[in-house]
Amino acid sequence: MLPETDIQKLAVESRQRLIQEFADTYVNLRERVKRVPDTDARKVSEEFSCPFEVAMIAYLINMDGILSLRQAVDLFTTELGRRTSVGEAVPNLPGNIMEFALVEGRWISHIHGKFVRQLEIQTRSLSNLEDVVDKNVIEVEKALSIIAERTKLAETFISPIVEEWRKEHVKSTSADAAIAFGEAITKWNRNTLNGKFTQILKRNQAFFRLLRESLTKASDSFTIDASIGRIDKLIQELEQPLEKLTLRAFSHFLLHLVPRSQSGRGDRSPFVDVGIGSTRGNKAEPDLTSPFDFLERDIKLARRRKGNEQKEYLQGKIGRVLRVLKYQGNDIMACVEQCFFEISDRFNLKDYPIEQDINTARLKLIETLVSERDSLAITLVYDFIETKVYEVKS
Repeated sequence: MLPETDIQKLAVESRQRLIQEFADTYVNLRERVKRVPDTDARKVSEEFSCPFEVAMIAYLINMDGILSLRQAVDLFTTELGRRTSVGEAVPNLPGNIMEFALVEGRWISHIHGKFVRQLEIQTRSLSNLEDVVDKNVIEVEKALSIIAERTKLAETFISPIVEEWRKEHVKSTSADAAIAFGEAITKWNRNTLNGKFTQILKRNQAFFRLLRESLTKASDSFTIDASIGRIDKLIQELEQPLEKLTLRAFSHFLLHLVPRSQSGRGDRSPFVDVGIGSTRGNKAEPDLTSPFDFLERDIKLARRRKGNEQKEYLQGKIGRVLRVLKYQGNDIMACVEQCFFEISDRFNLKDYPIEQDINTARLKLIETLVSERDSLAITLVYDFIETKVYEVKS
C-alpha cells in the first residue's frame, strides 16, 4: 500500500508531465492548423454545421486517426452547448472560437488518444490480479495487491488529469467529466453511459466491500487497518450521487469503467466485469502509430467483406492514408510509392518485384489531370492490394 505522501508525490509528477504535454500539443495544433486546406475545412464546416475554426481542429484530429470528423465535431459542439447552458458561452468571434477550438482540441486529442491508450496498458496488471478473484473469496495478499494497484492508477494517474479537466472546463460537474472521459474509455454513447452510471457505482462499492471483507479475516496489523480505513472512506464517498463525488471517488469510478481483457477461463469477478468489450480486441498488440499500421490492419479487416462493400471500405481507408501522407509533405506519386513498398514489406511480397508497378503507376499519374490524380492514386493502391495481396494470398 502506497503511503499518502508517495501518492501525492506521484500525482504531482503526473500533473507536471500533463501540463508540459498540453503546452506542446497546443503549440503543435496552433502551427499545424495553418496548413489545413481552407476548402477541406469549409466542407467540414458546411457538412456538420459547425464554426470554421472548429472544423479546422476537427480536421487535424481526424487526420491523426483519433476520431472521425463527426465524432470530433460532436465533442466540440457538446462543450460549446455546455458552456452556453452555464452562462459561459464562447463569444462568436473568430479569435475566441479558434482559441476555444485549440484548447478543447488539445483535451479531445489527449483523452481519446494518449490517455485511453496509456490507461489500457496500465490496467493490464490490474486485470491479471482481478482475474483470479472468486465470487466471494479473495486471499488477503491478493486483496492488498488489488487495493494498492487501484489506488496507484486512480489517484496518481487518473485523478490529476480529471482535476485539470475540471479546472479548464468552467462550471463543470463530475457528471460532465464522466461523459467526457467515459465516452473515450468505453466507446459507449452518452445515453448508454448515463444509463449505466448508477449500476457501475454500485458495482464499484460492492467490489470494495468484497475486498474489505477479505481483509477483516486477517490478523491485525498497521497495513491491514490502514487499508480497511481507506476502503471504508472510499465506499462512503462512492455512495454520493455522481455529481457530488469527490475527486478521489470519481477517479476510482472511472477506473472501474475501464474495459478488462477477458481471461477466457469463465471465472471473472462479477463485481468487476460490467459488460464492456476490450477496445483492442483483447490483444496485447503494438499500438497503431503510422498511417501504414492502420492500412495494414484495414487490409486484413477488408477480407471479411465481399464485392463492392469490400472495395468501398478499403478505398475509403486508402484515401485517408493518402491524405495523411500528402499532409506530411509528400507529392501524390511519392504517396503511392510508399504505399506499394510498405504493403510489399508488410505482406511478404518480396518475391514479386514492384518496380514495374511503380513505373506503371507513375505513367498513369503523369497522363492524368492534376485534379483527378488523387482519385486515381486510390484506385492504383487498391488494385495493387487486390492483385498482389488478395489474389496471391488466396
